[in-house]
Amino acid sequence: MRIILWRKWAMIINEVTFVADKAQAGMPITWNVANGRNVTREEVCEALASKRAEIDAILYKHGGLLVRGCDQLITAEDFEHAVLQVTPILRDYVGGTSPRMAVHGKIMTATYVPPNWSIPLHQEMAYTRTPPDRITFFCERPATSGGYSMIGDMRIALNKINPVIRRKFDRFGLQLRRTLPSRQTLHLKPGVQKAWPEVFDSDDPTIVEGIVAANGWRAEWLNGDALQLWQDILPAIKYHPVTGEALWCNQAHFFSPACMMRWAQEDDRISDYDAIAKARAVNPEMLDEILFGNGEPVPDDDALHVYQVLRALERPIQLKRGDILMLDNLILAHGRTAFFGERNILVALADNNGGKTA
Repeated sequence: MRIILWRKWAMIINEVTFVADKAQAGMPITWNVANGRNVTREEVCEALASKRAEIDAILYKHGGLLVRGCDQLITAEDFEHAVLQVTPILRDYVGGTSPRMAVHGKIMTATYVPPNWSIPLHQEMAYTRTPPDRITFFCERPATSGGYSMIGDMRIALNKINPVIRRKFDRFGLQLRRTLPSRQTLHLKPGVQKAWPEVFDSDDPTIVEGIVAANGWRAEWLNGDALQLWQDILPAIKYHPVTGEALWCNQAHFFSPACMMRWAQEDDRISDYDAIAKARAVNPEMLDEILFGNGEPVPDDDALHVYQVLRALERPIQLKRGDILMLDNLILAHGRTAFFGERNILVALADNNGGKTA
């Protein structure tokens, strides 16, 4: 079935009729929907709808499409209307680790961390059984300087990982252990901070425990306040459901305390570095941790190797006002550089198969 579907999309991509820039390896291609004209919101949406099959084919081959010329898209509602022409099955972010907020329906802000933070490459919700098939970004306002969207091809990443480390990850799989503080104790959690009521969209511990049980996870309350959560044991390598290609798909480099320290060091966030180092020595239960499927923590050297491989794959895209960046969430990982000024990016997560749940 995968081969038949892939042949179908490969045939379509050879018949694409709109003008698109030639893609570099591991980068989206660019399509200017206006092509020199001043197009309306309705015309942008009609263009996207009319090219839906071609857009699908491009995403399966290149991993991403940057759509320019959408200046008449102004609001979150405009963005929602546009993205629904291509990916009509939007989903929420319940269970996600990043701080963000809903803006309109299932349209959300991009991950909020302070402007002086970078964000390493990652596939959205790769620590869950069913991460979204696609993630689409809309640039409401670009940064004054910096704020590049970083893109990396996880097909290439798989071949860059040290084979010994790759085999170890592939043999055992990975499990994320998260520590989620309450809103009152949020300041005690080093690194990315998100309280359990925000993660689960509920202040009721009973409801949270029900969500945990329904997902087959394990959880313990620390001092009745913070929640320690063991999520699914997942493969470190996945196969694309349409193309059948093998991909590196996990966030071992994101949740390893050693990588969190390296990340803070590279951003020159000395106080964050010191806080994580202190927590490792004094109260390691307050830190997130990435484990092999057998329960052993991923060694620092292995996690840092993955971190460096992915950092080396980063390729920058500077989003302009009105730009829409569509990514296949398995093929192309995304991140962000630090920036100055205000930067407003909206996000839509989507599924292609009738609506999976996290």
